[in-house]
Amino acid sequence: MKNKIRILRIIQTLNPAYGGPANAILDSSISLVKNGFKVDILTYDKKKSSYLKSKKINIFNMGPGYTNFTFSINLFLWLLKNKKNYDLFIIHGIWHFSTLISRILIKKKYFVFLHGELDTFFKLNFLKKIKKKIYWLLIEKKNLLMSNSLLLTNTIEKNQLNNTFVNTSGIKKKVVGYGILEPKFNKKKSINLFNKNFPRLKNKKFLLFLGRFHEKKGCDTLIKALNILLKKNIKINVLLAGPNNTFKDNLKSLSKKYELQKNLFWSDTIINDLKWGAILSSSGMVLASNGENFGVALAESLSCSRPVLTTYKVNIYKEILKHKAGFVSKNNVNDFSKILEKFNNFNKVKKRQLSKNSLICFNKNFNLEYKNNILAKFLKKEA
Repeated sequence: MKNKIRILRIIQTLNPAYGGPANAILDSSISLVKNGFKVDILTYDKKKSSYLKSKKINIFNMGPGYTNFTFSINLFLWLLKNKKNYDLFIIHGIWHFSTLISRILIKKKYFVFLHGELDTFFKLNFLKKIKKKIYWLLIEKKNLLMSNSLLLTNTIEKNQLNNTFVNTSGIKKKVVGYGILEPKFNKKKSINLFNKNFPRLKNKKFLLFLGRFHEKKGCDTLIKALNILLKKNIKINVLLAGPNNTFKDNLKSLSKKYELQKNLFWSDTIINDLKWGAILSSSGMVLASNGENFGVALAESLSCSRPVLTTYKVNIYKEILKHKAGFVSKNNVNDFSKILEKFNNFNKVKKRQLSKNSLICFNKNFNLEYKNNILAKFLKKEA
């Protein structure tokens, strides 16, 4: 019997507060294990961190990483010592220490998941764009040229690289899809846990936002859209859950300005059963994003038969429209307010059909249990 292909995945953190990559990497790794791989994960988290656990996946925490670059001599030495134990390496994200040490230590045995970090949205911030362009020219492009390939979630993301703020010519690119496993939870227990933690939302209709509070996520667009509807006497409740930061404080101030305090509910990051309870208790997920290569939270919502309201800037919008699993608009206040109003006006029968469509959309496009694992097939060819 042929030995299993050994994969090491390197990611900055498994803290779910940091969004999609941290949430989806375990599901993706378990799916690879089911396809005959041996998978370990290496992180810059502190050694005693335990954000994720799995009997099938070894997790090695070699942090902390210092500054946004996540420099870590401990991780460097660990990789130097253990690289011989792996056949291939998958690096998650760019602009940090992982791609540099991969070029130095691994050469031509690593792949890089972009996770939207070359999104055209980032062209809008002039200072960050200049800083990244300099780093790209001096270091990062060389790191990616030495990789086997960039790994991309869909063809839209691949095409967007022709219009990003750096030149990616000469770098190999491969679309390998993305997704999550069908979630496992006790429905009654999860909903009861949610009601216990959010008693003000018990038996209320509400929409849900899950993710980081960042200008890219469009939460300011969402709040302004809700204000337009409030002027029409249309009141929609929304729970916004994500880690505290300055941008979140600004959003709270904006909600007070528009007198939306009675309709907006705020929470820190919610995970595990509490997260699934929130999704199950909601009417659907909102993401008024200005740029998203995938949108893991949307896939999680679809997996629970909950429709999604999002924008054309989210690269899975075609699948959502194809299966009628929600509504999609341009990423501006007026258009997003229209899909909120349209969803709000749907009767129970129409919403029930949206829910059925949502699960179909998930199973056909983003369920790693159902879907042929493109990443697994690609890695087997590369090993």
